[in-house]
Amino acid sequence: MTKAPTWFAVARRPKWIGAFFIAMGIAVICALLAQWQAGRSIEAPVRATDISTAWREAPRLDTVVKPGRVPRLAAVGTLVQTSATLDTSRFWVVANRIQRDGTKGFWVVGTYSDSAGNRVLAPLGFTRERGRALAVARHLTGSIVPMVLLPIHGRLSPAEAPEQIGPVLQSLSLGQLANLLPADAGARLYPLFLLVTDRAAAGLQPITVTSLSKAQVNWLSAFYAAEWTAFCGFSFFMWWRLVRDQQQRELEELAASRSAPTRKPQED
Repeated sequence: MTKAPTWFAVARRPKWIGAFFIAMGIAVICALLAQWQAGRSIEAPVRATDISTAWREAPRLDTVVKPGRVPRLAAVGTLVQTSATLDTSRFWVVANRIQRDGTKGFWVVGTYSDSAGNRVLAPLGFTRERGRALAVARHLTGSIVPMVLLPIHGRLSPAEAPEQIGPVLQSLSLGQLANLLPADAGARLYPLFLLVTDRAAAGLQPITVTSLSKAQVNWLSAFYAAEWTAFCGFSFFMWWRLVRDQQQRELEELAASRSAPTRKPQED
């Protein structure tokens, strides 16, 4: 009589031993990716005395992101530098901004143009008062600025979901603002805005929403690290499940063969 196969007996077959090593290889790859993402989830703190060095050693904006292209996930939060001229033809006021100390208020946002004609959106400063933000935006519009490329440093930051357009925007949406720029300018817009924290326009305060003196958690990288870790266990679970399914099929076939009626020999 054929003996019912156990799970362990099925798993020891060469086919499933090979599948186990494949699952192990997948798990190793997922573990390495999880470790890489975990390493990126904590941004090392920058001491106050090292801020100028961090800006000076930052990569150039055009080497990290390209206008009109989807940015890499690793680009978000990167400290970059560029040389650009402020475009005084249009400014926007964005509400729902919060400083590091919890103060709520508004940003005045403008557009910078680099030597290649590409544009990047950047806030010019913070204020708690709606009226002051609107007044600064009106004062800057059409103002005369030196037509020279000035150094700008900032952290690449993602856009937000678009909200209703009005005198004051409720969110900083690059797609929304790109539609308010001339057609040729919108096509040359960088896909992330530049969060400038080391300067502010007259009448505004410097933005302190990003701390350079404390370690920060990149929650997106932390999520991906947890996801890759889960994939490690899932690869072994899939191997166990496939072996289990094979065992179940053989048990069902054995049960079916045992329950099949036997034919009696014919008498002469």
